Amino acid sequence: MKKLALLFIIALLALPSVFAQGEKEASGPKSYTVNVASAFAPEGPIHDVIVNFKNQVEKETNGRVKVVIHASGSLGGEREIVEGLSAGTIEMGAQGIMDLTLYAPQFTVFEEPFVIRDLDHLNKFWNTIGVDLNNQAGEKTGIITAGYAIRGARMITANSPIKSSADFKGLKFRLPSLPVRIKVFEAMGAIPTVVDFPEVYMALKTGTIDAQENPPETIYSYKYYEAQKYLILSRHVWSTARYQMSKKWFDTLTVEDQALFTKAWADASAKVRAAVPDPDSVYIKKLQEAGMTIIEPNMDEFRRLAEPVMAGFDKSMWLPGLRQQIMAL
Repeated sequence: MKKLALLFIIALLALPSVFAQGEKEASGPKSYTVNVASAFAPEGPIHDVIVNFKNQVEKETNGRVKVVIHASGSLGGEREIVEGLSAGTIEMGAQGIMDLTLYAPQFTVFEEPFVIRDLDHLNKFWNTIGVDLNNQAGEKTGIITAGYAIRGARMITANSPIKSSADFKGLKFRLPSLPVRIKVFEAMGAIPTVVDFPEVYMALKTGTIDAQENPPETIYSYKYYEAQKYLILSRHVWSTARYQMSKKWFDTLTVEDQALFTKAWADASAKVRAAVPDPDSVYIKKLQEAGMTIIEPNMDEFRRLAEPVMAGFDKSMWLPGLRQQIMAL
């Protein structure tokens, strides 16, 4: 009788843990919020990728995972986004190549003047050599690159026509603080002037700078056409947006959620690239309609002037032979 009583007591003591386990199983995977810090404006194909990602994740998890988008650098510029991703304080981000500029400059050659020829070449790069470069860079940065979108070719805006290097002479030309870009435009005869991106519009309006370069989508979104008359189709650099995840945060997830996010970024990126394969053509037309005059410059001359500068950086900055390998694709 005593033995039966003891077994009964043990069974009673075990009941709370059984119920707790049942509650745990019933509750399922945990719910949480993911923040996506974007350096880009909340419109256009670049932002559409993030919206598609959000919709797919929230749909496939039945709302268990909520995605919050912070656009236009509201959580910081590209540097702050990259530093947050690397440290694990930001879960996901959308930016250009700031992670490479900060931590792996030997890989940045693909986004320098006259390396990528055209749209087909850009996509070929990102689906071959670019995959390996992202993986190698991720080992240094602690950042996983999960997708990309085409920002477009960087083109020049100015208040005077630029058809040859002679037209650059004396122009105060806004550039980001990138040594290769600065040296290339110096070789063309311009006066490189470093201005932070948020200040470019006002610098154009006030005449602090005479010209600048950005993809047509950026030129349109930030209304540079209000301050500049000419759009010069130089296509000297092809830019991409990259969609990234913090490895430090990613490693805390279940295998299922890791697969969910990885696939959602790939799907969202591919969907937008298929829908808008050439964003430049869309925005060049918009800029024409806004009153800009389109100019086709002498690109052979620009390439010839840039080549000695690029060859110097082959030796001092980039991985040996990488530029030639990319150009041969």
